[in-house]
Amino acid sequence: MIKAVLIGSTLFSAMSGCSGGDPGMPVSTQPPIVAPAITQQPTGQTVPMGLTATYTVAATGDSLQYQWSKNGAAISGATGTMYVTPPTAFADNGANFTVAVNNSAGSIASNAASLTITARAPSAGDLRFQQVDAPSTVNGWGNAGVGLSTLLSGRSAQDFAPSIGTPFWVGSAGNCGVTPVTNGLGCAWSFSELPFTVSASSPTLLAGFGSDLFDSFQADLQDIMWPGFGTGASPAAAASVITSLDLEPENVLFAVSWIQTAQPTAFERVQDTVPTANIQAAASQEGVSGRVITAISNNAGAITYLSYAWQADTATIYEAQVVTASPTDAPTAAAGLAAQGFIITATGLADSSGNNILLVGTRVQGDTMARPFVAAQGSTEVETMMQQGYANVAVIVDFSNSTDPYTYLGER
Repeated sequence: MIKAVLIGSTLFSAMSGCSGGDPGMPVSTQPPIVAPAITQQPTGQTVPMGLTATYTVAATGDSLQYQWSKNGAAISGATGTMYVTPPTAFADNGANFTVAVNNSAGSIASNAASLTITARAPSAGDLRFQQVDAPSTVNGWGNAGVGLSTLLSGRSAQDFAPSIGTPFWVGSAGNCGVTPVTNGLGCAWSFSELPFTVSASSPTLLAGFGSDLFDSFQADLQDIMWPGFGTGASPAAAASVITSLDLEPENVLFAVSWIQTAQPTAFERVQDTVPTANIQAAASQEGVSGRVITAISNNAGAITYLSYAWQADTATIYEAQVVTASPTDAPTAAAGLAAQGFIITATGLADSSGNNILLVGTRVQGDTMARPFVAAQGSTEVETMMQQGYANVAVIVDFSNSTDPYTYLGER
C-alpha cells in the first residue's frame, strides 16, 4: 500500500504491507502430486475355456488413471482397477496381462499376470453336465451349508432349494446305496447352500429326490405335478434334468434325482432301453444328435437311459464314451475319462450284482483337453474338493473298503 505523508511543505510517499511480510512471496502453496505406486499386483488366473477371467490391481497416488494391456497391446475400454476378459478361447492360453497406472507425477507398470486355459466349460445354464463349472460350483462350495442325507424309503420324495445335490450312490451296494433285494430305495446328498446372488448367469437351483411304484414310472415322468410338492418342483418340468435313475422292478419301485432351475429354459428328454452290449452305440448316437445321457439304470438285464437335448443349444455335437469298472476300479476309470476331456454325466449298474458299474463320459466333439479330476474320501477330503470348485459328478460305494466306502468324484 502506498501512503502520502505531508511534513512541512514537502509531500513524502511510503510503502507498507498489511501482512508485514515480503510482498514477493506467495500467500499459500499447493502440495505436490503423489506419484502412483502399486500396492497389490494382479495375479495369474486359471479358468475353463468359455468362462471369463478377472484381474485386479490396487495402487496409491493422486488422480490415478489405469490402462490394461494384453501381451503388450492396450485393451480398449479397460481403464479401471479391475479387468474382466471376454469369454476365453483356447488361443488365450499363455496370454499375459499388465496394467499401467499413471498421473501427472509419473507412471508405473504392474507385473505380468498369466492366463491359463483348461478344458471347456459347459455353457451357462446347461444342467446336463452335473454342474461342472457352473456358477453354483466354479468358485467353490465354500458357502454351502451342512450336507443333508436324503433317505428314500419306499414311496417318498424330498427337495431342497436353493441347493446342489449329488447323484445317487452306485456301487457294491447297488444303486442308491442299497442291495437289490431290500424293499426300499436309498440315499443321496443335498448340499443346501446359502443364497447366491440370483441373476441370469447364476439362477436359483433346486435338488429333488423322489421314488414311487415301478408301474407308475412312465406316468410320473410325464406328470408335472409329481411328486406333489406344490412348489413346481418336478422332474417332468421343462427346466429339469434327471441326474440319477434307479429302476427296481423286483421291488416294484423306482427312484430319480433331478436338478431344476428357476431360469426359463427347456430341456427335451428321450428315454430308451437297450441291451447292455449296445449302450456304447446308443450313447454315441445320442451325442451325434446333440443329446447328453444323464441317467442310466439296469432294468431286468438291459440298460434304460435318459438323455436330454437343450433348446438353447441345438448345434453342438457330443462324443460319448461308456466304460465298465468294479467299484474298486471306478475312480481310476473316471480319472481316465477326465484325462481325455470327458465329463461323467451318468453312472449306474451294468447288472444286478453291484460288481460292475457303468460310467458315461461326454465331451464336445474334438475337445480332448484333460480335465482337473479328484477322488475324495472322508469328510475332510470332500470339503476340500467342494471348496476348490469341483462339481460332484458321481458317488461310488465300495464296501470292500471298511475304512470309508464312499468315494466322491469331482471334475472341473
